[in-house]
Amino acid sequence: MLTQDQTLSANRAAQTLPGSTASTVFAQITNASDKVVRRVAATANTTPETIELGHQTVGQGFNKRTRTMGKYSRVYNNTDISLTGGVTPSFTLHWVLDRPVQSGGAVTTAHIKDALGYLMDMLLQSGQLDKILNQEA
Repeated sequence: MLTQDQTLSANRAAQTLPGSTASTVFAQITNASDKVVRRVAATANTTPETIELGHQTVGQGFNKRTRTMGKYSRVYNNTDISLTGGVTPSFTLHWVLDRPVQSGGAVTTAHIKDALGYLMDMLLQSGQLDKILNQEA
C-alpha cells in the first residue's frame, strides 16, 4: 500500500484538463491492510475532499482476481442547504480495476495503462464529458 501523502493536480503540463489548476495535497489519514484514505486537510471542515484506494482478492486458483477500487468524494458543507432542499450537496466518483492474478502474460501493465489512456481521452475530448453528464452518451 502507498503510505505517503500525495500531491495531485487536475492540470498537467502536456494537457489542458477540466478542474483546478493548482496542486492539492491529500494527506493520509488511515492506512488499513486493505485500504488507504487521504483527505485535503485545508478544506476538511468546509468542502472535504477524500480519496480512498483499496484492494481485494477474490476467487481461487486460475479464477483468482484482484480488484483495485478507487473513490474520490467531495461534500460541500459550506453551502446554504436552504437552497438545495435541505440536502448537503456532494458527489462521488468511483473506479474499479478488475484483473486476473495470473494471466500468463496476457494482461500486462502496458495493456492496463493503454486502456486507462483510452478512457481518459474519451472523457476529456471536447464536450464528451458534458454529454455524459447530460445523459446523452
